[in-house]
Amino acid sequence: MPPIVNKVKTSLPPMHWILPVLVLHLGFFFIGFFHWMLVAGLVFSVAFVRPRAEWPAWYVLFGAVSMLQYFIVSWLSFGTLGGAYAAQGPLLLLIGNWVHPLLPMAGVALAQKQGVRADNAHTLRGMWLLHVSAVLVAALFTLKDFWYVFTEGMVGDVRQGRIVDMQPIILPDSMPALVNFGLGHFMGAFVGVILVFPAALWLLVPKNHAGSKRIINSALIYLYLLPFALLLSNLVDMSPEAGLTAILQILLLAAVVVFSFLHGWRGAALSVLTVSIAIAVDDHLRGGSGDILALQLFVAVMGSMALLFGASVDELKLKESALQADKGRLQTALAALADSTRRSMHSEELERKRLARELHDDMGQILTAMQAQISVGHPHASEQERLANSQSLERLTHKMSASLKSVVNALTPDELNQLGLYAAITYGSPAQLCELSQVTYQVELQGDSLLLDELDPLTNLAAYRIVQESVSNAVKYALCSHIQVRLRIGMRGGKIHLFLSITDDGIGLKSLGQITHGFHSIRDRAMALNGVLHVHNLPGVRVHALLRQ
Repeated sequence: MPPIVNKVKTSLPPMHWILPVLVLHLGFFFIGFFHWMLVAGLVFSVAFVRPRAEWPAWYVLFGAVSMLQYFIVSWLSFGTLGGAYAAQGPLLLLIGNWVHPLLPMAGVALAQKQGVRADNAHTLRGMWLLHVSAVLVAALFTLKDFWYVFTEGMVGDVRQGRIVDMQPIILPDSMPALVNFGLGHFMGAFVGVILVFPAALWLLVPKNHAGSKRIINSALIYLYLLPFALLLSNLVDMSPEAGLTAILQILLLAAVVVFSFLHGWRGAALSVLTVSIAIAVDDHLRGGSGDILALQLFVAVMGSMALLFGASVDELKLKESALQADKGRLQTALAALADSTRRSMHSEELERKRLARELHDDMGQILTAMQAQISVGHPHASEQERLANSQSLERLTHKMSASLKSVVNALTPDELNQLGLYAAITYGSPAQLCELSQVTYQVELQGDSLLLDELDPLTNLAAYRIVQESVSNAVKYALCSHIQVRLRIGMRGGKIHLFLSITDDGIGLKSLGQITHGFHSIRDRAMALNGVLHVHNLPGVRVHALLRQ
């Protein structure tokens, strides 16, 4: 009897992932970039790039390292391991340490449900959905933190591993503190995701590594500008409470926009991260006197707009590249069409000369002979002479008929008109040539055979000539023992599509450069019917043609 509930597949993450992630988790918690909740971005990034089978293991690991942080905060703040929250019971321990890893995973699940994956997260749509996911994560973090402080009855915060600014919740007096707490934690979690995740997407997805060296070299100018920006921020102190002055913020924002325009979403990720570091260092140098909410809002707006702008720039560049590629293919097709037209005109002129020559040589000689036979006919000729003359005229007439039939067949194959395309290919001259050369010949028809009756004369003739020319080349030059012809016909987009495949088991061509007049002729026929022809070499030669009607 099958189990009612399927067993959930789980796996452990590799050790070369576990150790760096745990070290970053501890480091981000204690640095935090002054309310940049980088831990939220770290958990979000790990959940996004690692398979879901590892999520249970990562949840346990993140919960365990949060417990370790809980003990460290308790020791740094109160000198005891866990004594600060002992009176509150296990609920605060659960809320503070075992709920938060689930929240970024919920945001990742939302993004992945909308089709966002590692290979398309950098697109404009992917970035937009990731920002929606970041808003969801920030909202969940804010609700979780409100749950925590209302359960504890105290509102405060943790900075650099220490509990600060604690005060009891007394409504309505505590409303300003609660509003600042909620806004700060919402924007902190949002900023944490948009700072960490793009950098992780760049570093951990090999597809995004192309051109990284050029971007990083271009970004070195930021390293030269940051010390001057920090120096000016402290010397030209237009607003002592505001941290970085408004002028410097505008300059940094302009630099972010320019870098995003030049290098797309990766340039945006790098420049926003650099500017956020500058803001954090500047605020630290000022002793944390800056307006945290203003700094968070500046980074949140700057980061979001830069990432979306950079993604749109990359998408425009990608479309421009595709447009240039299409333009190149179009120019190639036009050049091929011009060559085809020239070859067709040349072939037509050669065919006219050949027909004129055949008519002049064969038909002219026959008519001259007939005139001679008629002229020698005499009323007084004997019965035997008249019989011989009549037989000679009859032979000349048969020869004229055969010659005329050959000329007409060169223009339009008689067997194609009488038998139809499939029968002409199966039993006509291609099959007869193979039989004379002792080559095994096989024809296969696939698709809707009734559509063969709807093919116009031009398509029928082109298909027949392609098969005839390909079989003739294979018999004459390939030293093959087997030729297979496949016809596949169907309707697509209101048009009849006829696919032809002629393959042999011969010696093939020394190179595709050997493709000369014969192949050019059938390629021109395919192009004239809005089709394509490809010749593949070794083993044997494979001719694939697609005709559209």
